[in-house]
Amino acid sequence: MRSYSLAISWVVCSIHTASSCRACDVTVPPSVGPVPWLCVYGRRAGAVAEGCWADMADVPARGRALLRLRVCHYRLQEVYNGVMPRRIEPFAPGSLALRRRTAGLTQAQLGAAVGVSARQIASYERGAHAPSPRHLHLMARVLKTSAHELAGVPAGEESLADLRRFAGLDRVGVVPLLDAALPAELGRVTEWKLQAMENGRPVRAWSSREALQAIIPALAKIYRVPVRTVRRSWFRSFPEQGHLLRTPKAPGREQGQRHGGSGAWEELTRRQRAYLVACFREDQLAQRRADESRAAGRDPGRAVQWRRIPFAVRADPAFTGYTGVQQRLRAEGWHDAGAGATLHALARRKLLRVSEDEVEVFPLGFVPRVVVEMTRAGRACVRAGLGERPASHTRGDLLSEWLWVALVKVAEAGEAGLAEDGLWGRAKFYLGTGYRPGGTLSRGFIDCLPDAGDGSQERMYRWVVTAAGRDHIRHHAADYRELYPGVAAVERAPEI
Repeated sequence: MRSYSLAISWVVCSIHTASSCRACDVTVPPSVGPVPWLCVYGRRAGAVAEGCWADMADVPARGRALLRLRVCHYRLQEVYNGVMPRRIEPFAPGSLALRRRTAGLTQAQLGAAVGVSARQIASYERGAHAPSPRHLHLMARVLKTSAHELAGVPAGEESLADLRRFAGLDRVGVVPLLDAALPAELGRVTEWKLQAMENGRPVRAWSSREALQAIIPALAKIYRVPVRTVRRSWFRSFPEQGHLLRTPKAPGREQGQRHGGSGAWEELTRRQRAYLVACFREDQLAQRRADESRAAGRDPGRAVQWRRIPFAVRADPAFTGYTGVQQRLRAEGWHDAGAGATLHALARRKLLRVSEDEVEVFPLGFVPRVVVEMTRAGRACVRAGLGERPASHTRGDLLSEWLWVALVKVAEAGEAGLAEDGLWGRAKFYLGTGYRPGGTLSRGFIDCLPDAGDGSQERMYRWVVTAAGRDHIRHHAADYRELYPGVAAVERAPEI
């Protein structure tokens, strides 16, 4: 019986047949018929209709029907005539040598502590070989450093395979742990599926939001890292699944604030309600201006700055005029000398904050100014009393108006796509495939791809709607028509 030295030693032990690949769930066309399975150390490598050929000329007599065997593209897609290059894992040999010398250890001493020979340590330091996950983990512990430093992988940029290696685990050790942690409906966990995931090939059974909500926390527990670390590594491997990785907004908090705000609203006098509503309207006006600046690519600054609403300037109105809040109160007949007492009564209920600063007024110089700032409880109180819903938390993952406008603009460009400079502002960071400002995941509704070109000139990049974006439009177009009646809806949403 012939032994094949690939990434590991492969030994043909028996032959089986099946109608589909158990590793990748690819169904073989009926015209091909049952395809052979090659048992390797008790693990079956499934065959698919479109794979690579491997010479099996030296297979024993009972297997000579398999002179040329189609093998699973997940594990042996690069196999040809029994040759497959081994994937080199990230490793920084210079860092290992430096750390060993700093610790005052010889190669023999480090090898004895880790459980390998001095020759093997020398091979690591030359870069001829990369240590196994277990040995990498042990060396990091002995040298009192991190596996990240020995591997040369910065923290925060780990791949899924790196997380496993840094935990000191190989795939054989992860499979039973992950299989026990996942629900049965996600299917049996195999080394083939785990390797496909680490190599950036999607596994069909692990490509839904529900599956990711189970797999990512399970991997985080096995690898002993935060869930957000696994989520970011998964996104680096599967950027097209960014929309599945975003946690849906829970309505519980908004409903709780609405019920609590309703009770606070009932306890206010008519005068206090009028003052609170006037401050709320100016607060929402400031937020719309900030959203418009953000959509135009300008930084509106921190919310703690632009949410500070001028209430009154302690000077003659002939020089200063009336603030926006005062004008609203004057229009309703509530502006008088008792404004200070009303504001402080609202501040004691923690519905707004009152402070003072100075502003320069010509020709008076610097004069005192009263500034108010709505709290979350204050906004919730007004919304509950007026029966209004927050525009940015309508329900679920619906977009704000300026992002919906941007998505519609790209969708209406059709298959030809929108020119790269046709989408301005920061919408591309919040809708595009990748990271948005702050390092969090974007929605992945659009992507910037090169066009086909004609070969005579440089290819141009254009914005197109992704499958996730088309699905979002298809399912929520009616909701957006109701939510933003002034914005053109995509009537042909099911067709794009």
